[in-house]
Amino acid sequence: MNKVLTDLSFAEWIRYIFDHPVTEPAWYWDADANCAELEPQHVITHATKLFQNSVELLTPYTDAQTNQGLWFLVGECTSPLYALTEISIPLEQRVQCIRSMSTVFEEFFAVRCTPHLSHLDEAGAGALNPVCYMWWDILPLVGQPEDTARREIDEACLSVMETTLQLPSVACQESALHGLGHWGHSYQHQCQSIITAFVDHHRNLRPELKRYASFAMQRYVN
Repeated sequence: MNKVLTDLSFAEWIRYIFDHPVTEPAWYWDADANCAELEPQHVITHATKLFQNSVELLTPYTDAQTNQGLWFLVGECTSPLYALTEISIPLEQRVQCIRSMSTVFEEFFAVRCTPHLSHLDEAGAGALNPVCYMWWDILPLVGQPEDTARREIDEACLSVMETTLQLPSVACQESALHGLGHWGHSYQHQCQSIITAFVDHHRNLRPELKRYASFAMQRYVN
């Protein structure tokens, strides 16, 4: 019988998310799996700390375990990060959580992902590449330019994508292009400008990645 966990320390929360065998379907779809129901404030605090210290905190886990856990944390069907939409949490804390995602890409994904393109299902890709690629697709946030209260949230997301695009990592660049392709439906001019600047300053891109950048400009990503 599953338990509802309402009072997890940060260390316990990390183990709850990542310390599982890799299964298909994943552990969190098991009807008997324990369920953590933390206050949204605690989710934001814990997630920010995880993102800021991802290298140290995720070292004990395999790439496959980490992919599985991050998919649970970020994925729209299961995501505790719906807390990012909780207006009772101070805006600056939610923005900080989003901006801390830059560290995950720069210090963690850029190092542990392999230089394969996920949208082409290239053979040999590492176990972490899927969640890196799908990050902005599964994160439970979408651009909402008509909502002035969401402006700083949206700006933070776009800023992280733009920063990630500059990393010397094919996987991270593809992830950012994927996200910008989706967010282009809400911020067409801004996303197209970011992608154009990227292509203009990276003349030696793999042809396949350059083509994907063109697709992202047209908002033709999946």
